[in-house]
Amino acid sequence: MKNILTIVRKEFARFFKDKRLVIGTLILPGLLIFVLYSLLGSAFYEGDKISTVKVVNPSAVFAPIFEQASADSENSSGLKFETVEDNSQESVDALTAQLKAGEFQVLIVFPENFDEEIAVGKPAQERPEITVRYNSADTQSLSAYSAVTSLFDQTEDALSGLFNINYTQSGDVSTAQEATASYYSMLLPFLILTFLYSACMGIAPESIAGEKERGTIATLLVTPIKRSELVIGKIASLSVLSALSAIGSFIGTFLSMPKLMGGSIGDMFAAYSAGAYVALFAVMLSAVLLIVSLISILSAFAKSVKEATTFAVPVMILVMLLGLSSMMFGTVSALPVFFIPIYNCVQVMAQIFSMQFSPLCLLVTLASNAVYIVLLVLLLTKMFKSERVMFNK
Repeated sequence: MKNILTIVRKEFARFFKDKRLVIGTLILPGLLIFVLYSLLGSAFYEGDKISTVKVVNPSAVFAPIFEQASADSENSSGLKFETVEDNSQESVDALTAQLKAGEFQVLIVFPENFDEEIAVGKPAQERPEITVRYNSADTQSLSAYSAVTSLFDQTEDALSGLFNINYTQSGDVSTAQEATASYYSMLLPFLILTFLYSACMGIAPESIAGEKERGTIATLLVTPIKRSELVIGKIASLSVLSALSAIGSFIGTFLSMPKLMGGSIGDMFAAYSAGAYVALFAVMLSAVLLIVSLISILSAFAKSVKEATTFAVPVMILVMLLGLSSMMFGTVSALPVFFIPIYNCVQVMAQIFSMQFSPLCLLVTLASNAVYIVLLVLLLTKMFKSERVMFNK
């Protein structure tokens, strides 16, 4: 343990004595992100999917339009309309609960005698009102709602405004907190993973490939320290430094997100429990250790910092693609998924931010990542014992 702490102190001294490195790595990224994200907003949309629309009290006027939309597999809306026979209030309430649970995307409720009423022109306040319910916390539901209202708008223009859509009430069945959480679950896992990898890539190559390039690695290897202690010391110190850098960037993002959403910082902190923040920290730490171990192995192969960075770029692209999975596919609950390194971290973070956190998924993620980290450390230790690798012979 003493030798490991010696290596950790050495790495900390190398890093913190360089003021430009400290400012550029720990302070500047988070500050720039906060300023940038406070000024700019980003929107993310669900890809083309077939969305199911339930229709209560179907209208003969709209029947041909809905049938055409369902039959056309290449239509831009991607909608599939299904008629519900039971038009009781209990049935509508049950369908609303199913909509909120994500079993389908949009619920349309036509008033009784809708066709007869639109045949007689009425003032705006007396026109029959179509209720269109959707879930803004579900991006597919929100996209389907926009497509449905577009169909209604086209028909309404043709009928000279003889009916209203959600005239007296909103059709959104999700709360504002759920909608905001859904937005965070898509965006923040990608940003956090990007910051973690960028921080690791900015620090780790210099610690191993940099020492090989300067020739100081030979001095370390001849000291009376076990190679395993040397590896653990470097990975531990690099993980701490990378985590500090990533946390700075994450804080900048976390503080700017409410500005993008039009809310307050207090509301965002209040939305999640203390347990959620502890789980988030555990996942971030697990991801940092995994990424640092991987980049350290790439650095051990490389002859210089430049070459190590080149090796790390393809891995960075793969990591960023995995980070985008929460935007493209949403959260998943299948347990085998959480054995996949990096991807499991993205999914757990998406669960946390969407308020669908599963302790079992967290435990599987942390346990599997711990196994991967141990295997990578053993591999790196074996590489440190190889003169062919460490001295590029």
